[in-house]
Amino acid sequence: MVIPVWSLAGSDCCSAIQGVSSILMTLPEHAICSALIAQFGVRQRLGTRGVVLVTLAGISPDADSAAKLFGDEHFWSLHHALGHSLLSVIVLSAAMAAIGSWVFNVRPFHYLFLWCCIAAVVHCFTDTLYWWGIQPFWPFRSTEIRLNVIEYLDLIVLGLWLSAAVCLYKFRNHGVRIASLTFVAFGFYVLLRAALPQPTGFWNLVMGGWMYESPQGTPVLDWW
Repeated sequence: MVIPVWSLAGSDCCSAIQGVSSILMTLPEHAICSALIAQFGVRQRLGTRGVVLVTLAGISPDADSAAKLFGDEHFWSLHHALGHSLLSVIVLSAAMAAIGSWVFNVRPFHYLFLWCCIAAVVHCFTDTLYWWGIQPFWPFRSTEIRLNVIEYLDLIVLGLWLSAAVCLYKFRNHGVRIASLTFVAFGFYVLLRAALPQPTGFWNLVMGGWMYESPQGTPVLDWW
């Protein structure tokens, strides 16, 4: 079962993308997003180790992309399901918080666990914004939530996250402000894309259409 708010993609889109590693919101973007989330208390209370742990928790749902090692059919059936369900988010976040508390002495556990969960949930939510939804109730139900608002490797979105990462590196003491402005800008862009018709021409290329013009197997796209 699929729950789309609006759908612009179909089997042709899936076929066109099969030659590309489809971690839809890319791993670096998820990592940057999670590091920004950690600015709202984790950095101040738990320090750099806490930020690293929350960032790792924020990218942990994409561990299910390892299913590709066992064949494309397993990748297409398990990615965005195995690691993106509510059950998985709780297990992965608890594991990351446990490692942080017991191995790296980052405590309290419950505080770290809470922020790990937030980062992982935001990861899953942002993945719903693309054409490949997530299955939050896996393995009990195969219901898929897919909003299909923005495109994979939208250069505006990518530029926003990379700019935030640079600003965070250069102005670490302003992390809360940088994170707040980034999330507001991202939310505004998502709403704008939802309200406007599908872009054409140059803007279609900028907003992710360029990916479909790239040869399948392009090394940098496979990595991202």
